[in-house]
Amino acid sequence: MTKDLAGRGISMVGIICGLLAVGLVLFATGGVTARYLDHGVVVAFVIALLAGSSYLPAEVGFDTLGAALGTIAFGFYLYVPAIFAFDRLGTPGPAAWLGLGTILIPIGLSVVRSAGQAEPAPPLQVTPASPHFALAFSGVVLLAVGIWLPVISDHASFWNLSFSGHALGIVLLAAVAANAAALLGVGLFARGALLIACATFGLTAAAWLTEAFSHLDSLGSGGWIEAVGGLLLIGGVVAMRLGGATAPDALPAPS
Repeated sequence: MTKDLAGRGISMVGIICGLLAVGLVLFATGGVTARYLDHGVVVAFVIALLAGSSYLPAEVGFDTLGAALGTIAFGFYLYVPAIFAFDRLGTPGPAAWLGLGTILIPIGLSVVRSAGQAEPAPPLQVTPASPHFALAFSGVVLLAVGIWLPVISDHASFWNLSFSGHALGIVLLAAVAANAAALLGVGLFARGALLIACATFGLTAAAWLTEAFSHLDSLGSGGWIEAVGGLLLIGGVVAMRLGGATAPDALPAPS
C-alpha cells in the first residue's frame, strides 16, 4: 500500500466513524436517551458534510475540499464531549466518541500531502485592509465575546457550560487564539488556516443546530454570537484562501 492510499484509507475510516455516530446513543442520563437522530437538521448537516468528505478518499481532485468538510464535522462532534469533560466523561455514549474519529479526515489529507499526491496548502494572503480579512477578523472577535455570554437564555455561558467548569470555554479560547494566529500569518497556523476555521465553525454551529427549528427562541445571545462569528470567520478565510490559491505544479512528463 502506498502512502497516498494509506492517507485516503485513514480519511475513509474517519468518515465511517462520523456516519456511525449519527445513529448511536449520544448519552443516556436520568432515564433519557439522546441520539443525533433526534434532530433532523443535525442529521442532514452531518450527512451532507460526510458525503462531501468522500471527495478525499475517492481521489477525484478535490482533496482539500473533502478534508475541509470533514473537519467541520469534527468540530461539530467535539461539542458534546467538551461539555461533559472532564468530570462526566463516563456519561457520553459511543456516538460522542466515534464522532471524534472524524479527526482522521484531515489527518488523512496530511498523509496524502506528505506523499506529494495533493496540492499543498497555500498560506493566506493576509491583507489587513481587505474586506475578506475584516470579515474573518470580525468573526474571531465575535467568537471571543460569545464565550462569556449565555448559550441558552438565562443559563450558563460557554465558559461555564462544561460539567468540569471551563473545558468548552478553554477549547473556544484555543480556537480564537489559533484563528487569530492564522489571520496574522503565523507559520503553520497560516497554512492550516482553512482547516482551523472549519473546525471552529463546526464547534460554534453545534449549539445553534441542536436548537434549529424547534427551540430557537431559547437560544441565548452567546449561542447566536458564536454561530454568527463562526460563519463570518469561515466565510472570510475561504475568500482569502481562494484569493491566494495557486495552481499546483504540473506533474513531470514520464521519461
